[in-house]
Amino acid sequence: MLETGGPSRDLISFLLPQTGALVEVANPAQPYVLLDACGVVVEPVSAFFAELQACSRPPSTIRSYGMDLLRWWRFLDAVGVEWHRATRLEARDFARWMAIAPKPVRPHWRSRAAGATARAGVGSSAGVPNTVTGRAGPGPMFAATTRAHCETVLRSFYDFHLEAGTGPIINPFPTRRERRRLPASAGRPVRSAPGGRYRPSVPVRVPGRIPDARFDELFAALRHHRDRALLAFWVSNGVRAEELLTCRQRDVLPGEQLLGVVRKGTRAYQQVPSAADAFV
Repeated sequence: MLETGGPSRDLISFLLPQTGALVEVANPAQPYVLLDACGVVVEPVSAFFAELQACSRPPSTIRSYGMDLLRWWRFLDAVGVEWHRATRLEARDFARWMAIAPKPVRPHWRSRAAGATARAGVGSSAGVPNTVTGRAGPGPMFAATTRAHCETVLRSFYDFHLEAGTGPIINPFPTRRERRRLPASAGRPVRSAPGGRYRPSVPVRVPGRIPDARFDELFAALRHHRDRALLAFWVSNGVRAEELLTCRQRDVLPGEQLLGVVRKGTRAYQQVPSAADAFV
């Protein structure tokens, strides 16, 4: 049941304070820790990070989750609510703020020591599309994918503590209300699990592309054969650029048209098929 009381917050002029931090630690068992406004490690987040690591999540995923939790901790610090006392009013206001507020701009390092808060960005709500690829650049507002990812992280965080009995008895980020749906035999698929109630709709992305003429210009502008080979492999097999940089001379198998790389998420070695022109 959603609480109807509580203070009415001014989300238009709300500024997210730059309190706390997500710190990388030289510890394989604890790659990242979240610090609160007083510089103390947030133990509930550390327990959640340990759960993610046990579920074979890489450090990059833990960092991504930590940035969303840091944003939520700063919001709770600004409204004066502890994490285990947050209700759906705070969750709803947080989702509304991310939908209407510009992204905070980090203050300069000279003013950061004085405790300056983040100022709102300026500009239109959408980035200017790239003239070559057509992809829109990052705008001053929070993207729908960012808001959806943040909602998923916070809902998972409170689900974890709800099961462990260390958090609130009700998840502040509830799942979407179930709707009556036709059975699959009627021609409409039935969704297996509902999403978050405060999760925004994410538009389907158009695959990125580059015109053939521009690709030829880029290929000709490269000065070294190694750079041309990396570009050719990247286009033919579709692996990430940082994964291509993990391959060594012994990982190239021209006879079988395979290239060995280390995957980003699992850190597992995998041989991916590539075009014959890339090996030339």
